[in-house]
Amino acid sequence: MRVRLWGVRGSLATPMSSEQLREKARSLLTEAKPEDLASPTAIDAYLDRSEHSWTYGGNTSCVEIAFADQVFILDAGTGLRPLSAQLLADGRGKTHAINLFFTHFHWDHICGFPFFGAIYQPGREIGVWSGRSDAEPLLAAQMSGAHFPVKWGGLPSKITCRQIPEDTTVEINGAKVQILPLIHPDKAYGYRIEYRGRTVCYLTDTEVSKSPHRLAEAYAAFVAGADVVIVDAMYGFLDYHDHINFGHSTIFNFIDFFKETAIGELVIFHHDPLAGDPAVSRLLSDARRYKNLIAPNATWTLSAAAEGRSWDLGDI
Repeated sequence: MRVRLWGVRGSLATPMSSEQLREKARSLLTEAKPEDLASPTAIDAYLDRSEHSWTYGGNTSCVEIAFADQVFILDAGTGLRPLSAQLLADGRGKTHAINLFFTHFHWDHICGFPFFGAIYQPGREIGVWSGRSDAEPLLAAQMSGAHFPVKWGGLPSKITCRQIPEDTTVEINGAKVQILPLIHPDKAYGYRIEYRGRTVCYLTDTEVSKSPHRLAEAYAAFVAGADVVIVDAMYGFLDYHDHINFGHSTIFNFIDFFKETAIGELVIFHHDPLAGDPAVSRLLSDARRYKNLIAPNATWTLSAAAEGRSWDLGDI
Protein backbone atom coordinates (compact mmCIF):
# COMPACT_ATOMS: atom_id res chain seq x y z
CA MET A 1 0.00 0.00 0.00
CA ARG A 2 1.29 3.45 -0.96
CA VAL A 3 -0.13 6.71 0.37
CA ARG A 4 0.49 10.09 -1.24
CA LEU A 5 -0.77 13.57 -0.36
CA TRP A 6 -2.00 15.71 -3.25
CA GLY A 7 -3.91 18.41 -1.36
CA VAL A 8 -3.43 19.32 2.31
CA ARG A 9 -4.99 22.77 2.68
CA GLY A 10 -8.37 23.47 4.24
CA SER A 11 -11.36 25.55 3.18
CA LEU A 12 -9.79 27.38 0.23
CA ALA A 13 -6.96 26.73 -2.20
CA THR A 14 -4.02 29.04 -1.46
CA PRO A 15 -1.43 29.30 -4.24
CA MET A 16 1.86 30.85 -3.13
CA SER A 17 1.97 34.62 -3.56
CA SER A 18 4.85 36.59 -5.06
CA GLU A 19 5.54 38.04 -1.61
CA GLN A 20 5.81 34.57 -0.08
CA LEU A 21 8.06 33.42 -2.92
CA ARG A 22 10.31 36.45 -2.46
CA GLU A 23 10.56 35.77 1.26
CA LYS A 24 11.70 32.21 0.58
CA ALA A 25 14.21 33.44 -2.00
CA ARG A 26 15.47 36.07 0.44
CA SER A 27 15.97 33.43 3.15
CA LEU A 28 17.77 31.10 0.75
CA LEU A 29 20.12 33.83 -0.48
CA THR A 30 20.78 35.12 3.02
CA GLU A 31 21.73 31.71 4.39
CA ALA A 32 23.73 30.51 1.38
CA LYS A 33 27.50 30.27 1.65
CA PRO A 34 29.79 30.70 -1.38
CA GLU A 35 30.41 26.95 -1.53
CA ASP A 36 26.62 26.35 -1.68
CA LEU A 37 26.51 28.20 -5.00
CA ALA A 38 29.78 26.91 -6.47
CA SER A 39 28.19 24.52 -8.99
CA PRO A 40 24.80 23.15 -10.07
CA THR A 41 25.45 20.08 -7.90
CA ALA A 42 26.26 22.24 -4.88
CA ILE A 43 23.13 24.33 -5.46
CA ASP A 44 20.95 21.21 -5.61
CA ALA A 45 22.53 19.88 -2.42
CA TYR A 46 21.90 23.21 -0.68
CA LEU A 47 18.27 23.27 -1.80
CA ASP A 48 17.82 19.66 -0.66
CA ARG A 49 18.77 20.53 2.92
CA SER A 50 17.25 24.00 3.25
CA GLU A 51 13.91 24.41 4.99
CA HIS A 52 13.16 27.36 2.70
CA SER A 53 13.24 25.49 -0.63
CA TRP A 54 9.84 23.82 -0.41
CA THR A 55 6.23 24.47 0.61
CA TYR A 56 3.48 22.57 2.40
CA GLY A 57 1.30 23.32 -0.60
CA GLY A 58 -1.90 25.17 -1.35
CA ASN A 59 -4.28 22.58 -2.86
CA THR A 60 -7.34 21.46 -0.91
CA SER A 61 -7.91 17.96 0.42
CA CYS A 62 -6.97 14.98 -1.72
CA VAL A 63 -5.18 11.80 -0.62
CA GLU A 64 -4.23 8.85 -2.83
CA ILE A 65 -4.07 5.27 -1.54
CA ALA A 66 -2.70 2.86 -4.15
CA PHE A 67 -2.41 -0.92 -3.95
CA ALA A 68 -2.40 -3.81 -6.42
CA ASP A 69 -4.36 -2.52 -9.44
CA GLN A 70 -6.46 -0.11 -7.41
CA VAL A 71 -6.52 3.61 -6.75
CA PHE A 72 -8.51 4.85 -3.77
CA ILE A 73 -8.92 8.63 -3.56
CA LEU A 74 -9.94 10.35 -0.33
CA ASP A 75 -11.75 13.60 -1.15
CA ALA A 76 -11.70 15.53 -4.41
CA GLY A 77 -10.34 18.95 -3.59
CA THR A 78 -8.13 20.89 -5.98
CA GLY A 79 -5.37 18.35 -5.31
CA LEU A 80 -7.31 15.93 -7.50
CA ARG A 81 -6.23 17.79 -10.63
CA PRO A 82 -2.48 17.03 -10.32
CA LEU A 83 -3.34 13.48 -9.23
CA SER A 84 -5.43 13.15 -12.39
CA ALA A 85 -2.45 14.29 -14.49
CA GLN A 86 -0.21 11.74 -12.75
CA LEU A 87 -2.67 8.89 -13.37
CA LEU A 88 -2.79 9.85 -17.04
CA ALA A 89 1.01 10.04 -17.27
CA ASP A 90 1.70 6.67 -15.68
CA GLY A 91 -1.19 4.86 -17.39
CA ARG A 92 -3.14 4.01 -14.27
CA GLY A 93 -5.88 6.38 -15.31
CA LYS A 94 -6.93 3.84 -17.90
CA THR A 95 -5.85 0.52 -16.39
CA HIS A 96 -6.56 0.68 -12.64
CA ALA A 97 -9.86 0.54 -10.82
CA ILE A 98 -10.72 3.93 -9.32
CA ASN A 99 -12.85 4.59 -6.24
CA LEU A 100 -13.39 7.99 -4.61
CA PHE A 101 -14.31 8.32 -0.93
CA PHE A 102 -15.83 11.56 0.33
CA THR A 103 -15.69 12.76 3.91
CA HIS A 104 -18.37 15.34 3.07
CA PHE A 105 -19.47 17.60 0.26
CA HIS A 106 -18.34 21.11 1.12
CA TRP A 107 -16.84 22.93 -1.86
CA ASP A 108 -13.19 22.53 -0.89
CA HIS A 109 -13.57 18.74 -0.87
CA ILE A 110 -15.40 18.35 -4.18
CA CYS A 111 -14.28 21.22 -6.46
CA GLY A 112 -11.57 19.12 -8.11
CA PHE A 113 -14.05 16.48 -9.25
CA PRO A 114 -15.10 18.18 -12.52
CA PHE A 115 -11.38 18.33 -13.47
CA PHE A 116 -10.76 14.60 -12.91
CA GLY A 117 -9.81 13.15 -16.30
CA ALA A 118 -11.19 9.67 -15.66
CA ILE A 119 -14.79 10.90 -15.60
CA TYR A 120 -14.43 11.90 -19.27
CA GLN A 121 -13.36 8.45 -20.46
CA PRO A 122 -16.23 6.71 -22.30
CA GLY A 123 -17.44 3.68 -20.39
CA ARG A 124 -14.93 4.16 -17.55
CA GLU A 125 -16.34 2.69 -14.33
CA ILE A 126 -15.77 4.85 -11.25
CA GLY A 127 -17.00 4.16 -7.75
CA VAL A 128 -18.07 6.97 -5.44
CA TRP A 129 -18.48 6.18 -1.73
CA SER A 130 -19.61 8.19 1.29
CA GLY A 131 -21.59 7.91 4.48
CA ARG A 132 -24.47 9.74 2.81
CA SER A 133 -27.19 8.46 0.51
CA ASP A 134 -27.35 11.63 -1.61
CA ALA A 135 -23.80 11.81 -3.01
CA GLU A 136 -24.93 11.87 -6.63
CA PRO A 137 -27.16 14.97 -6.48
CA LEU A 138 -24.58 16.77 -4.35
CA LEU A 139 -21.81 16.15 -6.89
CA ALA A 140 -24.12 16.84 -9.81
CA ALA A 141 -25.11 20.22 -8.37
CA GLN A 142 -21.68 21.78 -8.96
CA MET A 143 -21.85 20.68 -12.61
CA SER A 144 -25.37 22.01 -13.18
CA GLY A 145 -26.76 25.30 -14.43
CA ALA A 146 -24.14 28.00 -14.86
CA HIS A 147 -21.67 26.38 -12.44
CA PHE A 148 -19.73 24.27 -14.95
CA PRO A 149 -19.78 23.84 -18.74
CA VAL A 150 -19.92 20.03 -18.66
CA LYS A 151 -23.02 18.62 -17.01
CA TRP A 152 -23.19 15.52 -14.83
CA GLY A 153 -25.78 13.90 -17.12
CA GLY A 154 -23.48 14.27 -20.11
CA LEU A 155 -20.46 12.49 -18.65
CA PRO A 156 -19.44 9.47 -20.76
CA SER A 157 -18.11 7.49 -17.78
CA LYS A 158 -20.17 5.19 -15.56
CA ILE A 159 -20.17 6.65 -12.06
CA THR A 160 -21.84 4.60 -9.35
CA CYS A 161 -22.53 6.24 -5.99
CA ARG A 162 -22.88 4.01 -2.93
CA GLN A 163 -23.48 4.64 0.76
CA ILE A 164 -21.27 3.05 3.41
CA PRO A 165 -23.27 2.15 6.54
CA GLU A 166 -22.03 3.21 9.94
CA ASP A 167 -20.83 0.57 12.40
CA THR A 168 -19.93 -1.94 9.70
CA THR A 169 -16.98 -2.97 7.55
CA VAL A 170 -17.33 -2.92 3.78
CA GLU A 171 -14.92 -4.83 1.55
CA ILE A 172 -14.04 -2.94 -1.63
CA ASN A 173 -11.69 -4.64 -4.09
CA GLY A 174 -9.81 -6.44 -1.35
CA ALA A 175 -9.63 -3.53 1.11
CA LYS A 176 -11.66 -3.23 4.31
CA VAL A 177 -13.31 0.16 4.75
CA GLN A 178 -14.99 1.61 7.82
CA ILE A 179 -16.40 5.08 8.50
CA LEU A 180 -16.72 7.18 11.65
CA PRO A 181 -19.23 10.03 12.08
CA LEU A 182 -17.38 13.31 12.62
CA ILE A 183 -18.33 16.64 14.20
CA HIS A 184 -18.78 19.02 11.27
CA PRO A 185 -21.59 21.10 9.71
CA ASP A 186 -23.71 19.18 7.16
CA LYS A 187 -22.31 15.75 8.23
CA ALA A 188 -18.84 14.36 7.65
CA TYR A 189 -17.25 10.92 8.03
CA GLY A 190 -13.76 9.70 8.72
CA TYR A 191 -12.28 6.61 7.07
CA ARG A 192 -10.27 3.59 8.14
CA ILE A 193 -8.86 1.66 5.16
CA GLU A 194 -7.05 -1.65 5.66
CA TYR A 195 -5.26 -3.74 3.06
CA ARG A 196 -3.02 -6.74 3.71
CA GLY A 197 -2.17 -5.74 7.24
CA ARG A 198 -1.58 -2.05 6.55
CA THR A 199 -3.99 0.67 7.66
CA VAL A 200 -4.58 4.35 6.93
CA CYS A 201 -7.03 6.52 8.89
CA TYR A 202 -8.31 9.83 7.58
CA LEU A 203 -10.17 12.06 10.05
CA THR A 204 -10.41 15.50 8.55
CA ASP A 205 -13.06 18.18 9.13
CA THR A 206 -14.09 17.40 12.67
CA GLU A 207 -14.34 19.58 15.77
CA VAL A 208 -13.12 17.33 18.55
CA SER A 209 -11.79 20.33 20.49
CA LYS A 210 -15.27 21.36 21.59
CA SER A 211 -15.96 18.18 23.60
CA PRO A 212 -12.73 16.15 23.68
CA HIS A 213 -13.52 13.97 26.69
CA ARG A 214 -16.68 12.66 25.05
CA LEU A 215 -14.88 11.68 21.84
CA ALA A 216 -11.42 10.50 22.92
CA GLU A 217 -12.22 6.82 23.45
CA ALA A 218 -14.12 6.39 20.16
CA TYR A 219 -11.42 8.10 18.09
CA ALA A 220 -8.61 6.17 19.75
CA ALA A 221 -10.41 2.87 19.14
CA PHE A 222 -11.04 3.77 15.49
CA VAL A 223 -7.37 4.44 14.69
CA ALA A 224 -5.78 1.75 16.87
CA GLY A 225 -3.07 -0.14 14.97
CA ALA A 226 -3.03 2.24 11.99
CA ASP A 227 0.25 3.01 10.22
CA VAL A 228 -0.72 6.55 9.22
CA VAL A 229 -3.38 8.70 10.90
CA ILE A 230 -4.26 11.96 9.11
CA VAL A 231 -6.25 14.41 11.24
CA ASP A 232 -7.91 17.80 10.98
CA ALA A 233 -5.59 20.14 12.90
CA MET A 234 -6.47 23.39 11.20
CA TYR A 235 -5.89 25.69 14.16
CA GLY A 236 -3.35 26.33 16.86
CA PHE A 237 -4.56 26.20 20.45
CA LEU A 238 -5.31 29.94 20.74
CA ASP A 239 -6.59 30.25 17.16
CA TYR A 240 -9.21 27.58 17.84
CA HIS A 241 -10.92 29.73 20.46
CA ASP A 242 -11.66 32.29 17.76
CA HIS A 243 -13.19 29.58 15.56
CA ILE A 244 -15.50 27.59 17.82
CA ASN A 245 -18.31 25.91 15.82
CA PHE A 246 -16.35 26.18 12.55
CA GLY A 247 -16.03 22.39 12.51
CA HIS A 248 -12.25 22.09 12.93
CA SER A 249 -9.75 21.09 15.61
CA THR A 250 -6.30 21.52 17.06
CA ILE A 251 -3.56 18.89 16.99
CA PHE A 252 -3.18 19.08 20.77
CA ASN A 253 -6.45 17.24 21.38
CA PHE A 254 -5.44 14.44 19.05
CA ILE A 255 -2.15 14.09 20.90
CA ASP A 256 -4.21 13.70 24.08
CA PHE A 257 -6.48 11.17 22.37
CA PHE A 258 -3.71 8.95 21.02
CA LYS A 259 -1.01 9.22 23.68
CA GLU A 260 -1.55 5.58 24.64
CA THR A 261 -2.68 4.32 21.23
CA ALA A 262 -0.51 2.14 18.99
CA ILE A 263 -0.20 4.00 15.69
CA GLY A 264 2.74 4.68 13.39
CA GLU A 265 2.50 8.38 12.51
CA LEU A 266 0.11 11.22 13.31
CA VAL A 267 -0.19 13.80 10.52
CA ILE A 268 -1.39 17.40 10.88
CA PHE A 269 -3.75 18.08 7.95
CA HIS A 270 -6.25 20.64 6.57
CA HIS A 271 -3.93 23.59 7.12
CA ASP A 272 -5.53 26.98 7.67
CA PRO A 273 -5.54 28.95 4.38
CA LEU A 274 -4.33 31.97 6.38
CA ALA A 275 -1.33 30.04 7.71
CA GLY A 276 1.77 30.29 5.53
CA ASP A 277 4.58 27.76 5.66
CA PRO A 278 6.27 29.38 8.69
CA ALA A 279 3.01 29.26 10.66
CA VAL A 280 2.47 25.56 9.87
CA SER A 281 6.07 24.83 10.86
CA ARG A 282 5.58 26.65 14.16
CA LEU A 283 2.43 24.65 14.83
CA LEU A 284 4.32 21.42 14.16
CA SER A 285 7.14 22.52 16.48
CA ASP A 286 4.67 23.42 19.24
CA ALA A 287 2.86 20.12 18.78
CA ARG A 288 6.08 18.12 19.06
CA ARG A 289 6.98 19.92 22.28
CA TYR A 290 3.51 19.20 23.64
CA LYS A 291 3.83 15.53 22.68
CA ASN A 292 7.13 15.29 24.53
CA LEU A 293 5.47 16.71 27.63
CA ILE A 294 2.11 14.96 27.61
CA ALA A 295 2.98 11.69 25.86
CA PRO A 296 6.71 11.07 26.40
CA ASN A 297 6.26 7.30 26.09
CA ALA A 298 4.27 7.41 22.83
CA THR A 299 6.17 5.58 20.10
CA TRP A 300 4.45 7.23 17.14
CA THR A 301 5.93 10.13 15.19
CA LEU A 302 4.31 13.47 14.43
CA SER A 303 4.46 15.39 11.14
CA ALA A 304 2.68 18.09 9.12
CA ALA A 305 1.12 17.16 5.78
CA ALA A 306 2.90 18.46 2.69
CA GLU A 307 1.94 17.97 -0.94
CA GLY A 308 3.99 15.21 -2.51
CA ARG A 309 4.70 13.46 0.80
CA SER A 310 4.25 9.70 0.47
CA TRP A 311 4.48 6.52 2.51
CA ASP A 312 5.32 3.16 0.96
CA LEU A 313 3.82 0.83 3.55
CA GLY A 314 4.20 -2.44 1.68
CA ASP A 315 2.29 -5.46 3.00
CA ILE A 316 2.60 -7.50 6.16
